[in-house]
Amino acid sequence: MRLLLDKAFRMAVGAALLGYAVPAFADTPVQKSALNMVWDVALSPPYVFFLLIACSIFTVTLIIERLTYYRNATSDTESLIQNVKRAGSPADALSSIQGAPGVAAKVMRATLQAAKDGCPADQLENVAQSTSTKELIRMEQYLPQLDSMVTLCPLLGLLGTTVGMIKSFSIVAAIGMSDPTKLAGGISEALINTAAGLAVAIPALFAYNYFNGKKEAILMDLEHGLTDLLVILKAPHH
Repeated sequence: MRLLLDKAFRMAVGAALLGYAVPAFADTPVQKSALNMVWDVALSPPYVFFLLIACSIFTVTLIIERLTYYRNATSDTESLIQNVKRAGSPADALSSIQGAPGVAAKVMRATLQAAKDGCPADQLENVAQSTSTKELIRMEQYLPQLDSMVTLCPLLGLLGTTVGMIKSFSIVAAIGMSDPTKLAGGISEALINTAAGLAVAIPALFAYNYFNGKKEAILMDLEHGLTDLLVILKAPHH
């Protein structure tokens, strides 16, 4: 009998504890996963997250295009000049660098073509300058757009975060601070937009500076190569 009473007492205590525990667990807010938080932010007006996704795709496309271009824009200017020196005439020099890649090779070919066609020596510099300007425009293509992504994406992220913060504090103003976790959750979701904007802007900034450095290096190499080329073409034997 005593054993039965002991079991009944334990069962009663367990039932009482369970009765207190179930409501406590029911009141505990369910934590959202990171993916759910991102998805909630993406579906929240003004839909800044989707704009940032579009900006990221645009930025990656620009980076790939410029990487492909600059990979083919570099020339071995020293080798080109040596080939021109070994040639006996502008026609031979043009043939010697005909298949050479890069910006410097294109400008040199245009200058040698003009010399081959009988352009006066004092006009060759104008031809080289005109061709260099055209190539400079191609080297700077899409760089302003990449620079715009560096500035625009953090601002879009800040816009999304600001709107999210306004919504969070509006909820606090309506229901008070009875549940601070709701405010913290709203703020954390709002900051996802800022993080997304920075995630796009940082690689864009790195790529923009890298491409600008490549452009300056190519221009300096081109300037030295053209100087040597014009000296050779203006020499009496040419």
